[in-house]
Amino acid sequence: MRSKKRADNWVDGLRGIAALMVVTYHVCSSFAAWLNSPAMNEQGTALLFQYPFFRLVVSGRSALALFFIITGYVNSFRAIKETREGDMEGVLTNLSRNTIGRIGKLIVPTNAAILLSWLVCQLNGHRIARVVESAWIQRVSCAPGPSFGASVDKLLRNLTLFWHDGQSPYDGTYWTIPFFLQGSMAVYLTLLATTFARPRYTKGIIIFLYLYSWAGGQSLVETNVYAGMFLAELNADFGAHATSVMPRAISALMVVFGLFLSSIPEDNADWMPWSRGIVWAASMIVPAGGEINRYVVSAGTTVVMYGAFFSPDARRILSHPVMNFLGRISFPVYLLHNTLIRTVLSWMVYRYDFMMQGLHPVDDNGNPRWLAQSGFVSFWTSILVFYVCLLYSAHLWTIHVDPRCETVVIWMSNRVLGHHKEHTPTKDGVLVGTPLAKWQIEDKR
Repeated sequence: MRSKKRADNWVDGLRGIAALMVVTYHVCSSFAAWLNSPAMNEQGTALLFQYPFFRLVVSGRSALALFFIITGYVNSFRAIKETREGDMEGVLTNLSRNTIGRIGKLIVPTNAAILLSWLVCQLNGHRIARVVESAWIQRVSCAPGPSFGASVDKLLRNLTLFWHDGQSPYDGTYWTIPFFLQGSMAVYLTLLATTFARPRYTKGIIIFLYLYSWAGGQSLVETNVYAGMFLAELNADFGAHATSVMPRAISALMVVFGLFLSSIPEDNADWMPWSRGIVWAASMIVPAGGEINRYVVSAGTTVVMYGAFFSPDARRILSHPVMNFLGRISFPVYLLHNTLIRTVLSWMVYRYDFMMQGLHPVDDNGNPRWLAQSGFVSFWTSILVFYVCLLYSAHLWTIHVDPRCETVVIWMSNRVLGHHKEHTPTKDGVLVGTPLAKWQIEDKR
């Protein structure tokens, strides 16, 4: 059974790019952590991929911000459209169903991936990853439990308590997923609160919430989801004409400027004039105690998203079938990449030293050391094979795992909601004869 195929769209393309950026960020953190700085040293010696734009390959925070903006946009897109049409019953019915469904769509596949990661761990699949010279791979790897009972107990605790604090001993990269759930609930709560508000006041409320979250230090989740919600409002305003609202040069400049801001390094931003200038300018608008890097990345990613929204060229590129394929497998890529880094990639990169030295390597003086990576050709071949394995595994996940997860989510929703179907408008997108619907239509005019 295959999951339903989505229509090609530019948002899926962005989602695919974000997923690959997360993977590349973690791969670079494993083998080239120095890329997180704008230069090799404080004197300003920089390599190509440490300069603006090029260094976006290690901009994992930009990818997260993009995911949150997409969360705000996609989760509010339909509800805003139905509200503008005056279909209030449809809004409330589908909002209830989507809220329950969103919880399941995050929890069920994530717990399935945690179960897989737990199984790999108990089979000692991380035995090489725990003794390699990469500090990042070591940190995200764990040893099997002392007994089967203790391992099962730890798994059950992880499957439940993980959704409280985001800490998973089996895959530390999942820490963001509870925040996606939090962001979705913020979207649905805002939609519920503004269901009967006029469009111009809804926009005002969303702007207020954005500024409030900015001032309150919520640069990771709330600022980005509210930016996505406001973009959904603009989509309801302009529709298919959004790409003709502004000149192409302006939307292109928005994308370029946003990418420049998103290039701010995670570490040692004061080492280069360009990143030091961004920090200086941002310090004037970031609240005291706020993480400047996170704020700048969120703002830059928002500008990129809005620029792509108004740009016909960006939409055309992002709607390419390859980009949309990446978008459709983006969540499995996110769920599986760290497991493959700790197993397939670690084995390929460190296999030669492991075959020569085993799990307890020593240097020429007999002192313990970590496993060293293979040579240049072997390393880059391993990276290429890793990406092929990751994309193919994610594709198989969408074929064999996603449909079963979807079945579980539908069953849960039906149990909670009593088999209520999604509401569809009765005529021309409006519930005819409803005073509230008439008021909405008059206001839209």
